[in-house]
Amino acid sequence: MLLLLPWLALLGWLTSVAWFITDDAFISFRYVRNLLDGHGLVFNPGEYVEGYTNFLWVLELAAIWRVLGLRPEDVANWLSVIYTVGTIAVMLWWVARMPCLRQRGLVAWMALGLICSSATFAVWTSGGGLETRQFTFFALVAVVCLSVLGANRWGLIAASLSLAAAALTRPEGLLVAACCIGWFVVQRLVTARLLVQRSDEGPGRPAGIPQVNIMGGGGIGLWREILALAGPFVILIGGHFLARFRYYGEWLPNTYYAKHVGPWYESGFRYLWAAAIETGLYLLLPLAYVALRGRWRERRDGTYALVLLLVVTHMAYLFEIGGDHFEYRPLDYYWPLLAVPAAEGVVRVGMGLGTVLRRVIPRLRWVGGPTLAVVIFVPLVFYASAIQAALLFEGTSMAKLEAGAPPQVELDEENAAWLLAAPAMPALAAVSNDLRLQAEPQLVGRRIQAHHADAVSRIAGWKPYESVAREAIPGDAVVATGAIGIGPYFAPGLTVIDTLGLTDAAVARNPVTRSASQRVIAHDRNPPPGYLQQRGVNFSPYPAAATEAEALARANYALKVGPGIWMPFNVVDHVWANERFAGHDVRANNRFSQTDPAGNRFTKDGVRYVGEQFLGRFDGSDLDGWHREGRAVTNNALAPYFDRVYPIRGHVGSGFLTTYFPGKWERTGRATSPTFTARDDQYLMFLIAGETHDHVGMRLLANGEEVAMWRGNKWSAFELVIYPLNHVAGQQLQLEIVNNEVGDRPRLMLDHVMLVRRES
Repeated sequence: MLLLLPWLALLGWLTSVAWFITDDAFISFRYVRNLLDGHGLVFNPGEYVEGYTNFLWVLELAAIWRVLGLRPEDVANWLSVIYTVGTIAVMLWWVARMPCLRQRGLVAWMALGLICSSATFAVWTSGGGLETRQFTFFALVAVVCLSVLGANRWGLIAASLSLAAAALTRPEGLLVAACCIGWFVVQRLVTARLLVQRSDEGPGRPAGIPQVNIMGGGGIGLWREILALAGPFVILIGGHFLARFRYYGEWLPNTYYAKHVGPWYESGFRYLWAAAIETGLYLLLPLAYVALRGRWRERRDGTYALVLLLVVTHMAYLFEIGGDHFEYRPLDYYWPLLAVPAAEGVVRVGMGLGTVLRRVIPRLRWVGGPTLAVVIFVPLVFYASAIQAALLFEGTSMAKLEAGAPPQVELDEENAAWLLAAPAMPALAAVSNDLRLQAEPQLVGRRIQAHHADAVSRIAGWKPYESVAREAIPGDAVVATGAIGIGPYFAPGLTVIDTLGLTDAAVARNPVTRSASQRVIAHDRNPPPGYLQQRGVNFSPYPAAATEAEALARANYALKVGPGIWMPFNVVDHVWANERFAGHDVRANNRFSQTDPAGNRFTKDGVRYVGEQFLGRFDGSDLDGWHREGRAVTNNALAPYFDRVYPIRGHVGSGFLTTYFPGKWERTGRATSPTFTARDDQYLMFLIAGETHDHVGMRLLANGEEVAMWRGNKWSAFELVIYPLNHVAGQQLQLEIVNNEVGDRPRLMLDHVMLVRRES
């Protein structure tokens, strides 16, 4: 036991370095909060969508919060640590109870060394608030129960309950259960056949083979065994499926529809190849096979066949789906399963090598198998853990320097000379660097430092909103975002539309048209055209600010929601903001009015302006006197701009002038304003959005000659433009918005055109 302590200390140190939290965990935390608040297991009250895949984890966190008063974000990582302690204890108990195991103490020491020296295992010890290590624990318990207690009915029931807990923790639990039950049936049938063959050959039976009677009579019978193993699992998981269908109206979680796009073998290959190099799978799997082969030849023990079946089957699944968004998270349950057979494989190789050496070189009789096993084990640990350790420490260092930026770690002579000094490591590190470089744009296998830096920043920005009264935000405020964890958790009253579809059924079922090279894992879905507008998305809050000035530096509006707490926000429609925030302590960089020109006040480059005359508001059917030619120009109030999936933000009222005529890309045309004149102290002010294109824009004409041209910079957000008119004062002025291009979606949007002056 004393020899095990250094390994545990190493794991504790690595875990402290790898301790992290992630935005995704807060999705489940929001479900926990809504459940305890009486809304049910929902993301938005009243919307029954199962946007989580960890039912048991959610219930545990809810129970801990309700009974002990410990919040999910404070307890989830420590709960993962508890499951880690349980995982290690079960693994060591497995070694202690496994029959006919050579060098049991050495196997235990090496198995613990393999997982405690693994930076990947350390990463998921804290777990980032996710349920990963809980799934590992229950999967391991099921395998150990089948291995050690498989001849006992209560052992089979314990395995069944563990498989059910695993399936309620992660969807892959169904795959694990299928492998375990299938392996058990095959193992029993093979054992029974061997017994029959043995009885035909004479009295006796192979040592270690349990007494089995397929049809009953002797033992408890195969069918009763199958019932004991499969029965509790089927009842619990079948009941969960029925409850899900009754509660959510779907047989599968909504996340399945959001994430399942189709096979992605290229990404899956890169993901698994990188994992094999960085975590030593290319060494652990062959060693586990050596142990399987030895135990099968000696006593027909197929326990390790189950381990390899679980790993290889799951790898095939990852190969098809393209891997995972997180750094080797789905592989977490491999390590305690493979550590024991790999350690036994090392012992067997050491024993075999010792026998050969003693025969070939009699003088080396003093060299024993355990000694050679330790000699083999040392480089095994290095090659199985060194690359991940280097990436962990170098990535953590970069994350501290550039918080919020995904660390692009490339191992080279400057940051990992010690690693590259080992034989073959330069080649392995080069392949690892290349695979990570290819995977990063598609967000496959992103390292935990990127997740942690982003989460810490978000928590600091959004946590102040937790104390804000719900009445401070309009009841019909609807937010659309792809980061649906931390922000929505700390602003629980907001209705939030998930633009990636994890918690939104409509987005989850919107077809994906991207090619494999364009895909982004778990981020392939987008809202259907017009969906966010139909849902009434109208509000874009930002992280909290301590002062009004800080808030207005981030957004157009600043709402005081508490002592020293300001909420910066933007809106889709400024008229909506005027109506909903009347009576609230709201400050604005720019204020808009549809009726009173003087009610429009703007700030640009530190200068204040006030409105004097409307030139175009575009909220009526007559286009405010603007003359239209062709069919390319329309008013959004009459023909809503629903071709894009995201709402256009920052216009005033329901209408704006646009060069896009819905569904008619071949259209060209123009619209010209009535003529007007300006004083030398007046400025032209307008809101503009769209794409930069040579043949699409808005011109200012003076006496028929072009004096200025503007094009869009942002296709979904209006920008404020203020232009001095002193050089054309007194001339006949006219504005013209034009689309002379027939092609791939050129468009411009214009709204709230005014003459303004500087405030004295």
